[in-house]
Amino acid sequence: MAGRPPFQNQPGRPPVPGMQPGPPGAPVGNGMPPQPYGAGAPGGFMPPQAGQPGQMGGMRPPMQPQGGAQFGGPRPGMGGPPPPGPGMMGGQQPQRFAPPTAMGGAGGAGPNVNGGPGSVQPPIPTMGKRPGQGPVPGGPTPPMASAGRPGPPPPQQAGAPMMPSRPAAPQAGAGGFRPPAAGAPPPAMGMQRGPAPGQAPPAPQGYGQGPGAGFQQQVQQGGFAPPSSQPAPPAFGGAGGAFGGQMPRAGGTEAILGQFQSLTMSAGPVAPGQPADVGVDAASFPRPVGPDRESMLEPPQKYQTGPVATSLARKYSASSKFVRLATNAIPNSVELKKQWCLPSAAIIQPLADVDEPVPVVNFGVAGIIRCRQCRTYVNPFVQFVDGGRRWKCNVCGSFNEVPVEYFCTTDASGVRRDIADRPELNCGSVEYLAPEEYMVRPPMPPTFVFAFDVSYPAIASGLLATAIDSVRSCLDSLPGAERTQVGILTYDSNVHFYNMRADQSSPQMLVIPDATHPYLPQPEDLLVNLQECRHQIDAALDVISKAFGKTQDVEGSISGAIQATYLVMQHVGGKMVCFQSSVPVTGEGKLRPKEDLASYNTEREYKLRKAEDPFFKRFGGECNRIQMCIDIFCCPPKFTDVASLSVFSSATGGQFYFYPAFFARKDGMKLKAEVTRNLTRETGWEAVMRVRMGKGLKCTNFHGHFMIRSNDLMALPTVDADKSMHVDIGYEDQLVPHQTTYLQCALLYTTSLGERRIRVHTAAIPVVSDIGELFKACDSCATGTVLAKLAAEKIRTTTIKETVHILNKKVIDILKEYRQLYSTHLHPHNKLILPETMKMLPLLMLCMQKSALLKSPNEVTTDERSNTIYQLLSMPFDNVMKFFYPKMYPLHDLNQIVMEKDDTVKLPQTLPLTLNSIKDSGIYLLDNGMACYIWIGRGISPQWLVDVFGLQNPTPQDLMNLQVGAALDNPTSKKVIGAVNSIRKGNMYYQQCFVVRQGDPAEAMILPWLVEDKFQTSYSYTNFLGFIHKGILTR
Repeated sequence: MAGRPPFQNQPGRPPVPGMQPGPPGAPVGNGMPPQPYGAGAPGGFMPPQAGQPGQMGGMRPPMQPQGGAQFGGPRPGMGGPPPPGPGMMGGQQPQRFAPPTAMGGAGGAGPNVNGGPGSVQPPIPTMGKRPGQGPVPGGPTPPMASAGRPGPPPPQQAGAPMMPSRPAAPQAGAGGFRPPAAGAPPPAMGMQRGPAPGQAPPAPQGYGQGPGAGFQQQVQQGGFAPPSSQPAPPAFGGAGGAFGGQMPRAGGTEAILGQFQSLTMSAGPVAPGQPADVGVDAASFPRPVGPDRESMLEPPQKYQTGPVATSLARKYSASSKFVRLATNAIPNSVELKKQWCLPSAAIIQPLADVDEPVPVVNFGVAGIIRCRQCRTYVNPFVQFVDGGRRWKCNVCGSFNEVPVEYFCTTDASGVRRDIADRPELNCGSVEYLAPEEYMVRPPMPPTFVFAFDVSYPAIASGLLATAIDSVRSCLDSLPGAERTQVGILTYDSNVHFYNMRADQSSPQMLVIPDATHPYLPQPEDLLVNLQECRHQIDAALDVISKAFGKTQDVEGSISGAIQATYLVMQHVGGKMVCFQSSVPVTGEGKLRPKEDLASYNTEREYKLRKAEDPFFKRFGGECNRIQMCIDIFCCPPKFTDVASLSVFSSATGGQFYFYPAFFARKDGMKLKAEVTRNLTRETGWEAVMRVRMGKGLKCTNFHGHFMIRSNDLMALPTVDADKSMHVDIGYEDQLVPHQTTYLQCALLYTTSLGERRIRVHTAAIPVVSDIGELFKACDSCATGTVLAKLAAEKIRTTTIKETVHILNKKVIDILKEYRQLYSTHLHPHNKLILPETMKMLPLLMLCMQKSALLKSPNEVTTDERSNTIYQLLSMPFDNVMKFFYPKMYPLHDLNQIVMEKDDTVKLPQTLPLTLNSIKDSGIYLLDNGMACYIWIGRGISPQWLVDVFGLQNPTPQDLMNLQVGAALDNPTSKKVIGAVNSIRKGNMYYQQCFVVRQGDPAEAMILPWLVEDKFQTSYSYTNFLGFIHKGILTR
């Protein structure tokens, strides 16, 4: 993000290039009635007295000059002196009356506040009145006390020429503009101010020089145009807009007002001889594409204030990969939080993959240093006092003794002399080796139980063979080394255990005939050491792959299998990996079809997305208690109840994978890749996590896949780098007492090698009293992610229509709040004002409504929606962004695909997700994080398919079943396949690649991902912004 330039044309600041200073000018009138002193004018300035020049940022009603002279006519150019009025001598200045207004708006061209050429910064709103201010309606304006700012000249008599005044730099809001000469006709609406004769136009200034790619600022150099009479969907207007609206609310800071984007939402009239107003320009809308995509998705520049406003504090806070705040500041009061209608929340991914490893600290005999009052871990923000003998907790403020073993002297500023050797004092993220007092039992070995569905649907679809092959290939890579234990069971309408003791010649199958009442036939022999019994485990897998080839049993009792596994693991905990195809129809946890379109938009709708049988949540809680995690690979041939089955995984910190209409030829490679990542990634076992907040704050709600113990302790039987959660931040008191607060997340877990560790992330968060500071600190992408996760939970208890309404209202309300920070004349009626930090928020809301989470029921099945709900609640931030706004790369220009020396691939710049980006002669790769699609235009030669995939005249079905894997031995294939493999690398999901030709029926798979276009009943991006703009003006 480009830094904000010096405030333009103010005393003591560099002047704007190309703009000459002139005497103080009056602001453009806005048709508003006089306001009490300090109540309505930004900056707390009084409205000027009739006949006196306006002050900086002041507003006053239109008035006629005394003596009956009518002021009007085109205004002179910026910087040059105005022409003398009648009866005036050279060098004298005309009186500064506000020009006449029309429709309650400005009568002439207002200053350009969009940051483009000729821009002039808007006035600075501030909160409240200055000391000593009071209502002085219609009274004279006293001289301004600010140093360097001129006060008004003495009052002049009616009709008398104004005394010459000293030249002064124009103030913000005045812009150096001169009033029209007396007797001239009134200015036309939308008239632009051109440069003075002989002067070049002003150079571009400020923020407008550095917008992200694909987002061209709309610069309105003319005056304020009323809504055009020409149609522009949807129609705009209504009360509360720029014309005839209420006075702006005080608020904001100097730093935020130059940081916003202005989008033209309808065409407006322009002055004769000026370029036509093109109206809506969709190319200028903000979107994360091009070379700046990644930077646009990054959090705003670290925002600090108060006592930790230093580069060191920014360095010491945990990386946003671990802790990312929806807003990088906290409202200082409950009242301000009510005004700020967006969530205050933190997205936490405690074991996220980062480039540099988290430092590990061993305190030894000193023990882990923690606050005795609030149990906060020592961190870079604590203060050492009394020469290093005590330290002050940054969270609760209490003082603690420093153990003798940890003591070190401090320098004159209170910094320990050994700080360079103490990672816990200079790193926001650190990992402690936990002593024995942090263990309720010795660390358990990593334990895996594999449960295979052996019913007829699993055999027919190829699931059983694919699952066995996937597990067998991972056995040598399971974490835990010589400590790892393994168990195997199979199930249909019965449950079968396998005794794999090393002293047996072959594995022994043990059958439990009643799956609804499982028991353990040989409790001691069902878990075996992987290294000691490896040959028996392989033999058991061979037996399973052959024993059920002719089965006719169509039922798969997954609930019975999970209950049986619970009995096996109740003393050690671990991970159950379950492969499921058939739907259980008897016993506890039986499932029934839920697809019922008639239930939508009724009070019964939410039941489609919720587990009706309390057994799932109750038994999931029991599994969590014994530290048993459940991962389910759900591969049904038709409908299954994902909303119910996924509760087993969500309650135990597990993972749920969904493969609708599974067929091994189509989905086998994806299943095998995801099983491999699941089993071989580094995993934490027996984990608990707690988040602590500073004084006056607390965590109010917890969202993700875990169970809550004792109000705020998250219990996770397993945790890994692919899991994230988020917490809502609330208030314990009405006010937060400090300028800076802190968040500390502590995760206690066991590594696969048996070490007990505590990973601690600490972040400093500014506390602000002005809503303008919150706008500056907002992270729109993180806010969108939090809103998506909240929406995923909301639709479990209400309708989709109501959830969409809540989301849209939040966006409209917050943008309305921002719009009211400005004087009315600074936001024309046809402009949608987006804060720089929130410019992605409307697009994310639209993408959310077009996703499987909220799209209409005729576009997505209930199972697909329930799976999306599950995935979003634990999906990492990067995957959420790609899921809502995928990446689309052009592949037809092979020169843009660069093969690096380390086998990585540099891809072309991404394109906007609209059909306008696609050409018939092009080839495009679309990546949504869960799948990818190659779209081939009809203008591409069939030889391309031969070169890349070796396919000669393939049918659409051949392309749909194509497994994109190894490249052929030619440059085209190597680059295209290399591009596909590069986006798969490191992803938690294996992305199937679907090849689609233009005009094939399968093209319908891609169209919903072009989220900027209108699709069925959904908005286009242009129309959605229009809907938001209309809501802002009419609310």
